[in-house]
Amino acid sequence: MITYKSEITFEDYNNLRMLVGWNTITKRQFDNAMKNSSFFTVAYDGDKAVGMSRGVGDGGYHLMLVDVIVHPDYQGQGIGREVVSQFMKYADDSIESGEGISLTLLSAYGKEKFYEKFGFHIRPVGKEGAGMNLKYVKK
Repeated sequence: MITYKSEITFEDYNNLRMLVGWNTITKRQFDNAMKNSSFFTVAYDGDKAVGMSRGVGDGGYHLMLVDVIVHPDYQGQGIGREVVSQFMKYADDSIESGEGISLTLLSAYGKEKFYEKFGFHIRPVGKEGAGMNLKYVKK
């Protein structure tokens, strides 16, 4: 049975990142990321972390979905949909009547259709320019 919590160990976090081919981070980076996250949820199968999503934002009108990861052995079981749904609910709950919030994300290549189910769209569209990001900077 899959359960959801707002906690993860440094080792489990990096393990999930490695399983999907992402770079690992240092303990200092992990501690700062967790401390400064606006939203965080982790899917567990027993005591095994099998998926997660995280949100970072300014506490006002901008929130970015980051770190959507599902263990390869658990993909296709609705875990990704659930961790993103929890993020979307958090975003909705964070604003009051008459307010709006800008939700953004950087999709992994080939995963764009998954996010379109939640109302995200590929840029450019309308007055929006293409999304951009800087190369990964490493010392």
